[in-house]
Amino acid sequence: MLGFQASHDALTELYNRREFERRVERVLHSVSMGGPPATLLYMDLDQFKLINDTSGHIAGDQLLIQLATMMREQLGGEDVLLARLGGDEFGVLTPHDVVEAREVAERLRQHIDGYVFVWEQRTYTVSVSIGGVALDHPGLAFKDVLAQADTACYMAKESGRNRVHFYSASDDETARRHGEMEWANRLRWAVAEQRLLLMYQEVRPLSGTSDGPYVELLLRFRDQQGRLVLPGAFLPAAERYGLMPMIDRWVIRTVLSNFDRLHPSGERLKLATINLSGASIEDESLIDLILELLHEHQVAPERVCFEITETVAVRNLSQVARFLGRLRDAGCKLALDDFGAGMSSFGYLKNLPVDIIKIDGSFIRDLLSDPMSYAIVRAVTDIGHQRGLVVIAEWVSGSEVMAALARIGVDYAQGFGLHQPEPIPLHRPPARSGAALGGAGGE
Repeated sequence: MLGFQASHDALTELYNRREFERRVERVLHSVSMGGPPATLLYMDLDQFKLINDTSGHIAGDQLLIQLATMMREQLGGEDVLLARLGGDEFGVLTPHDVVEAREVAERLRQHIDGYVFVWEQRTYTVSVSIGGVALDHPGLAFKDVLAQADTACYMAKESGRNRVHFYSASDDETARRHGEMEWANRLRWAVAEQRLLLMYQEVRPLSGTSDGPYVELLLRFRDQQGRLVLPGAFLPAAERYGLMPMIDRWVIRTVLSNFDRLHPSGERLKLATINLSGASIEDESLIDLILELLHEHQVAPERVCFEITETVAVRNLSQVARFLGRLRDAGCKLALDDFGAGMSSFGYLKNLPVDIIKIDGSFIRDLLSDPMSYAIVRAVTDIGHQRGLVVIAEWVSGSEVMAALARIGVDYAQGFGLHQPEPIPLHRPPARSGAALGGAGGE
C-alpha cells in the first residue's frame, strides 16, 4: 500500500511525476546502451482553468479523474506508461517510434476532443494540446527531454490548441521557444544569484540648463563569465512565462532603496525613470509596494518616473489610466514611451494621466532624411506642449539630429550618440562588458 502511494497520484491513481521520471530515466539509460527507441508525450488540457473558475476545483478534480480513466482505457497495455505530472498536465511514455507514437497521440487527442463533461447543469467541451519528443539517441537527460516535450506542447497551443506537435531540433520556432524556456529557468534564480543589474542612461536637455541629472534605468543580465546580456535576449522569455512582475519588483526595490547612489551626482539626481511591464500594470498591489518603499527610503515621489510603452497602454486603457492615476496622485511622474508608433496615439493623451511623452525612435532615426518623420515629430511636440507635457526624443545619434530637434522645440534627447549606458555605482560589472552595450528603453 505504501509503495503504491509513493509511486501514484492520489487523485487520479495514475503514476506520479516521480515515478514517471524514474521510468523515463531507465529508458534513456537503455537507449544509451543501444536499446530500442521510445517516445515521450506531454499533454496539457486546454483552458482547464475555465472549469475551475466557473464550477470550482471539485469539478476540475472530477474532470481529471474521468479523463484519466478514459486515457487509461485508450492506451491499454502495460508497456505504455501514463502519469499525471501535476495540475492538468499528463505524461505518456510509449515504446513506439515517432510514427506510431503520433498515432497514439492523435487517438488520445480525438477522444478528449469528443469528451463532454457535465457538472451541475453546466456542459463543457474539452480539448488537449500534446507535445512529443523521440527518445532515440544516447546522452539525453530527463530534464532535457521533458523541456523539449513541453516546448512542443507550447507550440501546439500557439498553433491553435487541440493539436499534436513533435519536437525537432531543426524546427527554428521550436528551438526559439526552447531557448526562451531555458532563459525562464535562469531568470527564476537570477535575482537570488545577483545576476540582474541596472545601468543608467542620461537624458539630456536640448535647451537651457538642467537643475540636476535625469536618467533612465536599463536592465541587464550578467552571465557566469561576467558578460552583460541585453534585455532583448531574456525579456521575451520573462514576458511569455509570467516573470515580469517578479523582475519589475526587483528593479523597483533596488532603485528606491539605493536612490541617491544611482548616479555619480548622488543627491543631485533630479529624476530616474523605471520601466513597467504590462503584467505589472495589472497588479494593483504593486502601487502599495511602491508607496511603502518611497516612504521607507524617504525618496521624494517627484524624483521618480514610471514609464510604460504605448503598446501596454492600449491593452486596457481604463485599467492603465486608473493605475497611473494612483501613482500620479502620490506625486510620481509618468511617461509614455514609443509615442507615435500606434495609429491612435494622440487619442490616448485624452485618457492617460502622463507627464512625459517619448517620441518613437523610428521617427528620430529618419528625421533628417524623411519629411514625413520630421512633420510627425513636429506635430507630436506641438500637441505635447499644448497639453503641458515634456517631450523627449529617443534614438538620438548625434549633434545634427540634436540641432534639428532643438529647432522643433523638443525638450530632451536620449540615445547612444549622447550617452552610452553605464553601470550604476551600486554595480561594478567588468569594464570590458560595458563598452558596446545596447539599451532597452534608451535605444
